[in-house]
Amino acid sequence: MSRALVICGPTASGKSQIALDVAQVLGGEIVNADSRQVYRGMGIGTGMPPPSAFERVPHHLYGFVNPERRYSAARYVHDADAAIAAITARDRLPIVVGGTGFYIEALLGTMPLDRPPGDEALRARLRREAQVHSREVLWEWLAAISPTRAKSTRPSDGYRILRALESSLMARTETDALSAQASRPRLESAVVVLRVHRAALTKRIAQRVAAMFAAGLVEEAQSIRAAARDAPALSGLGYAEALATVDGLATRAEALALTIRRTERYAKRQQTWFRRMSAVDIVEADEPEHALRTIIARAREKLAPA
Repeated sequence: MSRALVICGPTASGKSQIALDVAQVLGGEIVNADSRQVYRGMGIGTGMPPPSAFERVPHHLYGFVNPERRYSAARYVHDADAAIAAITARDRLPIVVGGTGFYIEALLGTMPLDRPPGDEALRARLRREAQVHSREVLWEWLAAISPTRAKSTRPSDGYRILRALESSLMARTETDALSAQASRPRLESAVVVLRVHRAALTKRIAQRVAAMFAAGLVEEAQSIRAAARDAPALSGLGYAEALATVDGLATRAEALALTIRRTERYAKRQQTWFRRMSAVDIVEADEPEHALRTIIARAREKLAPA
């Protein structure tokens, strides 16, 4: 049985730096759980940890997928399981870090919508999910539950995704779900959700977006588009806005403002997801040093060997 510390929270909540500091104290290695940071050549736009962080602590599942490829939650679970097993074998602590709640819950076996409720309850739930989450997230749910249906459903077709999800979930029995979960290695985890108050998070998001553009986001987006114009990775925050400045569709100031607004909305969706998760510890992260001490104490308490 493997043990893992999971640190999650909205974008710009300080996850990467806090996880790095925790890893150094506890003898850990970091496993990415951000659906954009898996892509190669996208370090600026996805907020990937800098090379100096990789030198301090081993990092896994960062920048290893070509941008033109589509990466799914099912593949993430497979890759993360392998990384966690290897870290555990080295007698180190796996620290899973990211803001993609869907990936995290898939890894933990607590993924929403993995049980088939009644028809009307399911449809109502799917309508709510469609209001909160993007078509891409819903398609990834479908890919995890029914790869066959996902292959025949375009990720951009929201209506068909919802219908396919409904059919797949209705067909999936409780026994099937439990059996699928039982076939994976058991993971004992301590899950921490970072919480930053709205004013502070809004300020951090604005600073982060400005830093991304200053660091060369426009050039990074151009490079990816030149290699693969239809790369799924280009749907990430900031890339369309950056390319709009190249195409004469927006000024730099307009692109910055729009990226900030989109990132703020995304952070709200992340917070909604994490509030719904059960069996998590909420850690106030306005002060990183306080968050660091709290996380280390809880990890030692919950993940100490029996």
